[in-house]
Amino acid sequence: MFPLNAETTELGHGRFEYRKIIVATRATGLHFPHIGQAFLIQRSTINSKEGTIRDDYAFGLTSLTPDRATPENLLGLARGHWEIENRNHHVRDVTFHEDLSQVRTQNGPHMMATLRELAMSIMRLTGVKNIAKACRDFAASAHKTLRQLGY
Repeated sequence: MFPLNAETTELGHGRFEYRKIIVATRATGLHFPHIGQAFLIQRSTINSKEGTIRDDYAFGLTSLTPDRATPENLLGLARGHWEIENRNHHVRDVTFHEDLSQVRTQNGPHMMATLRELAMSIMRLTGVKNIAKACRDFAASAHKTLRQLGY
């Protein structure tokens, strides 16, 4: 049996993206304990404005067997990873400037990260879509903050 593969294309955000995954399974000679599949993801991106091309390769391992995850599923899972980056880490870095924090001793960094995460969770649970804008609005008016929380 030959390796399995899947491909996707996407046009958006000023670029064209082509993604291809090649998956190896136990049937193709993969003999590691607890690993269901190994894969290679090739990403080619063409910047629409500049015409530049960027190629990127990523290797991965998963315990998911072929009957639990097809190549299409694995490609979607890898793509979905960036949703976490955009919804969480990017907001923490850009909106809350977490990387610039000078709180570095004892429980301070963990406590501040917990408070930032709590603030993001409350905003998302109350329907906020743009956390950066909501933070600016809430900082400008305590009444808006309390109203958002139902007080």
